[in-house]
Amino acid sequence: MKFQDNSILGFIMVLSLFFSGCSLTSEEKRNAQRSVDIMPLLNDQLFEPPASALLSEEDIFALSEPQQAAFLAGYRQGLARGLKPHKAVEAYITSLMGNFVYYGETYTAAQAMSREQGNCMSLAVLTTAMVRLAGLEFDYRKVNTLPIFEKKKSLLLSSSHVQTVIYDPEFVADKNILYFTKPGVVIDYFPSDSNYYASSKYGYQQFLAMFYQNLAADALLEEDFNLAFAYAQRALSADKRSNKTINLLAVLHRRMGDISAAEAIYQAGLRLNPDDIYLLSNLVVLLKKQHRFAEAEIYEQSMRLLDDPNPYAWLEQAYLAQQKQDDSEAISYFKKVIAKAPYVQEAYIGLYQIYARQGKIARAQLMLEKVLEWTHEQEERKGYKRKLYQLTGDNRAKLARL
Repeated sequence: MKFQDNSILGFIMVLSLFFSGCSLTSEEKRNAQRSVDIMPLLNDQLFEPPASALLSEEDIFALSEPQQAAFLAGYRQGLARGLKPHKAVEAYITSLMGNFVYYGETYTAAQAMSREQGNCMSLAVLTTAMVRLAGLEFDYRKVNTLPIFEKKKSLLLSSSHVQTVIYDPEFVADKNILYFTKPGVVIDYFPSDSNYYASSKYGYQQFLAMFYQNLAADALLEEDFNLAFAYAQRALSADKRSNKTINLLAVLHRRMGDISAAEAIYQAGLRLNPDDIYLLSNLVVLLKKQHRFAEAEIYEQSMRLLDDPNPYAWLEQAYLAQQKQDDSEAISYFKKVIAKAPYVQEAYIGLYQIYARQGKIARAQLMLEKVLEWTHEQEERKGYKRKLYQLTGDNRAKLARL
């Protein structure tokens, strides 16, 4: 789960290394990054021990004895039918998914299995528990998807998507063949999602950090800052380079009134992740709230020059700019989305809405014509054609050709 302090936007980091980085060698950059430690920057005195007990790592992945027995029985049935081990796990999980309800809460493995609901993180936790029982190797894979936003209590949240990759234990590599990855199955909990593509793989510690991030974000939404801080610390312990955890810790410090610590955390985060859009945009907001507009503009310019290949990261920034009612910034980011991924229909629709509101009818019309080129669902096409008709008036012949 990603989040932005919607004070109206997001926050970020220091200028020193950001500008001198181009003069450093790769080894010097790595040494500089290794020297960054977020923990000493945290103001522990702001927070008290949480009232409720924290989930341990063991708690997260533990299944009850009946749940373990149910899985192992189904798994062994799959093996008896001739399925390979990784396929047998996939078959059992697929059978469970028929009853699962997507729910935004982050659950432990036992909770997800007993309640038959949970978000994709919960289901990945459940998959992990089962794969471990089967004794198989696995990884996690980040998936870039259309951002789904939810605004709660001045925070703008966007959800991430994760898949689990279970490897074939019977695979034997041929030394004469170059393999880009080991064969296996991808457990995708919401395969009907459109417009997404797989990104990088990450390991268990990063996944654990993501789980604790979700718990911290949930606590933040409930304004339980002590619990949020405790879980964010656990996330940071699991993955000290996590930009999302660093971002959350900075937001927490800002919420507790320690602006100096929040800025220091953003800046340290940028030394670790100098191209992170969320850290940058959040720092910009922090600086602007202090009327440090010249510094904020430097970071905004840095954001414009970034070349993040994920089009949905830029789509998020466009939506955030719309939240601020900054049309020029939103237009810039929507155009960046289109340049990187012309199939993302939401970017054209965003531009259409802005241009129509501004009375720039020809430009609005062009955006509808462009989105039609990438739209294949008949109902969506009809909707866009109706909008186009409203803009073009008597241009019916042109509509018929679309």
